[in-house]
Amino acid sequence: MHTLLLLRHAKAADFAPGRSDSERPLTDRGHQQASGVGEALSGTRVDHVLCSPAVRTQQTTEGLGLNCDIELAEGLYNAGSDTILALIAEVDESVDTLLVVGHAPGIPALAHDLAGSDSDSTAMATIERGYPPATLARIEIDGTWADPGTTRLVETRTDH
Repeated sequence: MHTLLLLRHAKAADFAPGRSDSERPLTDRGHQQASGVGEALSGTRVDHVLCSPAVRTQQTTEGLGLNCDIELAEGLYNAGSDTILALIAEVDESVDTLLVVGHAPGIPALAHDLAGSDSDSTAMATIERGYPPATLARIEIDGTWADPGTTRLVETRTDH
């Protein structure tokens, strides 16, 4: 069994003239959110992180304070759920817990796609209300990264 953690980046600065979307940094609130998610993950051994190369996702990942391999995945920037799933399929089977730090709408869409019929009802209700910045979904996978088989949303954490 594998554990997949899907995290939408923390609160980012608004668009500004002269700054591309990928260059938007976290706000002070976003840094606080990232630290809070890191605290929530403190009892979880994360083996590998796939992170979008955008500044806000990298800052979110840094704010988590994890001690593991972090891979910048170009394909994650504004990727749809199918693209994210394809990137996950390339992860080595020795990775037990994978964290993907990306963007909406791809991260929320994938959480919904992988929430199986026996998912936790409270966790489902949380992501059905929205997937704001710094929302984290924990999904159990009974198959492999390439062929997830049965999946189940077991927990969500959101910071409204």
